[in-house]
Amino acid sequence: MPKVSEEYREARRDEIARAAVRVLERKGVRETSIADIVDESGLSTGAIYSHFTNKAELARYIVERFLFPRIDELEATATRGIVLRPRDVLERMLGTIRDTGLSPALVVQFWGEALGDDAMHAQLVDTAGHLLGALTAALTPWARERTTTADGTAALAAATARTVASLAQGYIANTAVFGPRTVDEYVASLREAVET
Repeated sequence: MPKVSEEYREARRDEIARAAVRVLERKGVRETSIADIVDESGLSTGAIYSHFTNKAELARYIVERFLFPRIDELEATATRGIVLRPRDVLERMLGTIRDTGLSPALVVQFWGEALGDDAMHAQLVDTAGHLLGALTAALTPWARERTTTADGTAALAAATARTVASLAQGYIANTAVFGPRTVDEYVASLREAVET
């Protein structure tokens, strides 16, 4: 029997993940079953279960494959010495969310599922921690320009990262409830709201 390459396995996981996202968008997180993903993908149940044993594993893969690389790019700006203002970091973060193709409504549903599912909750905590670390790193060069000590820089970057994350969550929830809104509109309205 020929050995299956890692590239093939990854391509198959991507295929399953894309099928899952399509079903999740149509049916919602709670109502989507592995059988629905089997139907959508055209693969066998065994093929799905050979890659993912449950929705939490699938959610983890979707996040790690499609969201984390873009978050890591944002974090890498700090290692290149690029100074990004909090507004810049927020705009890039929201662009990352938009560019993954995951709808805000789907993200909010995953948040809701995480409240009652331990595996989904663990995934949410892991994702949030990864995001917060990346935002903190991206904001560190900016914070360094505003403080005189390493402790002050770390505290300012961490506090601002948490605020940026909250604003990103607000965009996701607002868009899920009230409908589409561009990143530029959202950021402009935030600026207007806090400066007026």
